Amino acid sequence: MTPSVVPGSRPSHHSGPGYAANAKAPDFELNEPLRSAAARWLNLVPAEHRHEGRESAKDVLETLREHARSCPDHPLGALWVAHRHLEDPAPAVRIASLVLASEALWWLGRFEDARSAAQAAADADPASAQALWRLAVALYRQGRFEEARERLDDLVEMASQFAPALALRGQVKVWLHADNPEAGRADFAAAAKLTSDSGTWVVPYRMSGADFQAQAHAQVRVHDAETGSSSGEPVDVALLPEKSRVERGVDPDRRWHLEGPSAGGGDSDTQFGGLGGDFAAGARSRASFGTRFVLYQRNIENLCQDKAALREEIRKSVAELFDAALESRATIAIKGAPEHHAEGANLPGDEDG
Repeated sequence: MTPSVVPGSRPSHHSGPGYAANAKAPDFELNEPLRSAAARWLNLVPAEHRHEGRESAKDVLETLREHARSCPDHPLGALWVAHRHLEDPAPAVRIASLVLASEALWWLGRFEDARSAAQAAADADPASAQALWRLAVALYRQGRFEEARERLDDLVEMASQFAPALALRGQVKVWLHADNPEAGRADFAAAAKLTSDSGTWVVPYRMSGADFQAQAHAQVRVHDAETGSSSGEPVDVALLPEKSRVERGVDPDRRWHLEGPSAGGGDSDTQFGGLGGDFAAGARSRASFGTRFVLYQRNIENLCQDKAALREEIRKSVAELFDAALESRATIAIKGAPEHHAEGANLPGDEDG
């Protein structure tokens, strides 16, 4: 595999008065494929998000960190800032720019570009926890679970207190061993212990397939009784989405799937995307013939720490399914379990080591 970066021809040096480059960050230069990719990234940013900054050199790293923290809300602005600093003289700044670019591209749904930016940062500085985190997150989103586990193993070794990495490694192990209800449990438990005060991460409550199916059917009956509607079709249960669909862009954490009766399967890459087939505007009291409802057991369980929470999360997922199928656009009043997704977490910091 051709590396994304090549060793620099000059020693690490100051990029401005009062700013010293990270001594641990080796010098490097972007290779030509990555330079071409960076030019494409710039084309994603509309003119209104291209604000020229005038921060002093010593403030550049802090500027990049600030944009990383606000990246989920402002990915285009973050991508612009990252691109402006890709040619900075300080290797540490260029690495941080690649990490920020990766996060921005991830939030923009450009997962392969996010992976390539993170890979370049990790190639330049294999000891960068931030680069390894963004690389693992991108690989997970692409369905490359074995590779994601390897990067998470490396990351946990250097940042053992970073709970999102432990939680995501637990999810990766669930994907690799979905039939095993104990898969990932040690990682989930470690993440939960680190965040016991906030309750952000939980050790998932697992249920047998038959019990889960029975709970799903019971919630369908409750929904039908409460709304006077009818699904017309049973709700199927699968452990996880098909890996081939994740590789095509479906979220690996997705809790349910609605498949319409069109020749193409009415498949949707987003939870509330176009449904195809006989689905048309306007609410209905009955789902179209041939509609297939699927709940993903492991992803629903991953959010729930006990049986009561799991029952409520199944109820919420069934309600969302029917809302999408019937196009009622109703507000779902069922609270369900808090949805914390590890891959949306902030970058690891010094306190996570």
